[in-house]
Amino acid sequence: MKKENVYYDKLYYGFPIVLVSYYDTDGTPNVTTISSSYTLKDMMALGFSTKGYALNRIKEVSDFVVNVVDSSQVEAVNFCGKNTGAECKKFDSIHLTPVPSKVVNAPIIEECPISIECRLTDVIESENHMGITNILAKIKGRLVSEAYLNDSGRLNVSAFDNLFYVGDGDSKGYRNMK
Repeated sequence: MKKENVYYDKLYYGFPIVLVSYYDTDGTPNVTTISSSYTLKDMMALGFSTKGYALNRIKEVSDFVVNVVDSSQVEAVNFCGKNTGAECKKFDSIHLTPVPSKVVNAPIIEECPISIECRLTDVIESENHMGITNILAKIKGRLVSEAYLNDSGRLNVSAFDNLFYVGDGDSKGYRNMK
């Protein structure tokens, strides 16, 4: 396979898109779109722009939910990624339903097939990566739609229809698993 050197500012090679939901300090449910996340056992890691409204609210309130979207939620993904919670109440503007978590003080998005309830543990900012903040959290609970489970209660991988973000800073878009 022949390869060429490229000089992109960014290279997203297929990251899962999630909606991160949380309560503002006044108790208003809010949500943002991100594509930088991963889990290992009971740890969740998320990457944010340092100046983002959502990051700064999560640092204040500590609890949040990572909601995995499917391909039917592109409109919500776009809206939540382009608009700031500082200027609008996103749940009032889109067709998503915030449901209080029984485990953390954050809303679950009813329409998302997977929700991972989290509590902030670490905030990582480095002068080597200015403008980027990573957060780590302890996973306190996991909720999976019955449609994503097999008869044994394990994941039915073929049911997944997740969205992935792919791009180079100029060309960008979504791909789904199916």
